[in-house]
Amino acid sequence: MSSALIKRKRPKTAKAAVVGWRRILTRFWPEVRQEKFLLMLAWVGLLGEILAQLLEPWPLKLIFDHIIVPDATTLPLPIPFLNDLPELALLTVLTVAIVLATALKAGASYMSLVSLSIASSRIIAQIRAKLYGHLQRLSLSFHSKARNGDLITRIINDIDRLREVTITAAVPLVVNTLTLVSMVGVMFWMNAQLAFIGLLVFPLSILAATKLTKQIHQVARQQRQREGAMAATASEAINAIKVVQALSLEGMLETMFATDNTKSLEDVARTQQLSAGLQRTVEILVAVATAVVLWRGVQLVTTGGATPGDLLVFMTYLKTSFKPTKKLAKYMAAIAKATASGERIIDILDTVPEIRDVRGAVAAPRFAGQVSFRNVAFGYEPGTSILRGLSFEAQPGQRIALVGPSGGGKSTLVSLLLRLYDPIEGNILIDGHDLRQYQVESLRRQVSIVLQDSVLFAVRGINVRRDKGIFGATYQ
Repeated sequence: MSSALIKRKRPKTAKAAVVGWRRILTRFWPEVRQEKFLLMLAWVGLLGEILAQLLEPWPLKLIFDHIIVPDATTLPLPIPFLNDLPELALLTVLTVAIVLATALKAGASYMSLVSLSIASSRIIAQIRAKLYGHLQRLSLSFHSKARNGDLITRIINDIDRLREVTITAAVPLVVNTLTLVSMVGVMFWMNAQLAFIGLLVFPLSILAATKLTKQIHQVARQQRQREGAMAATASEAINAIKVVQALSLEGMLETMFATDNTKSLEDVARTQQLSAGLQRTVEILVAVATAVVLWRGVQLVTTGGATPGDLLVFMTYLKTSFKPTKKLAKYMAAIAKATASGERIIDILDTVPEIRDVRGAVAAPRFAGQVSFRNVAFGYEPGTSILRGLSFEAQPGQRIALVGPSGGGKSTLVSLLLRLYDPIEGNILIDGHDLRQYQVESLRRQVSIVLQDSVLFAVRGINVRRDKGIFGATYQ
């Protein structure tokens, strides 16, 4: 197993975290591109939701300025025909507008969420299928060093985390960020002085969020590694339960599992602690900004520099503008975990099988059955050799028995014939041609083998065509 699967250097800055997401999007862009219609529909919904949030406080502003506390200096209504309506009719129109703005927001949000949910589910299904297929084709040298439980965690949990976070964290973060930018623009258009005052604490909140988010990402990646180790320990113990019980290993394995379990829970608690700390910090900063804007805004209203409706819109926008910052810890904690999960998936997909078709490999013809080993040397680990200078020939129809002590290389020899491994030196030929000249799948289809351990797969209706060795199965 490559070292990247064991330990990856953690991002130490927000920029590094962004690079991690860019790497994930680039790697899975072909799958994302196939769902471009649903993703475009989701973006339309996002824009509609942002527009609705911008419009939401304006009917209330007009009610304050033109009905509750009308002022002779108040500008005419932006829609001409509204100026001619009686007060009761105007109130009815504006209250209906509040409902319509909320309905627009709800409808756009629904369209965005549903479209994105369907698209993300399809994308994740393709990624999971690709990961599963790639794992099956990785060489035995990889699987002999990998831990099965960790691989299963990557296929199931890490994939699900990507889909879940896309809907519950990434999209809300994008919506709130775009809403923030839009509202800040409107605030400066309405009153630059109040907008500037309200945004004075924004750099402080970003600084606090950046610092704590880096720590959250580090803890999240560490937690994912511990969860993989726990899954691997449990899987290995269950698969070898006969050996565990025979050698009384229960206590030792329970201790190993409990240690990883405790540390994983500590990581979860640490993540929640960091998230809660950031949220409380931002809440205090928002309260300070709100108080200062209200203090100055009331002065402007009393001196005629702004209307009560203007102050109402400002306070609403200010509260909404800081919403993404208040929830940044929650979002970034989830996104950090998803980033770690995505990197773990890519680590496997980027692992190149040691045994693969060479350039120019052809489908193997029907074999006559002549097998030749010529000066073959092989070892599972560098510097150690199980086979050295092995040479022999087996003619078609000839029966040969390999006899030797356990670990002498009998099973290894058969594994080399199947190209489960490649020899370090020498050549293996069938009908006078090197095995590496043939496509791996076409070679293995023509070699029958009875393994030492029997494996029953959870499938039914298995049909075997003996002439081509093709298996077909249906799940119950």
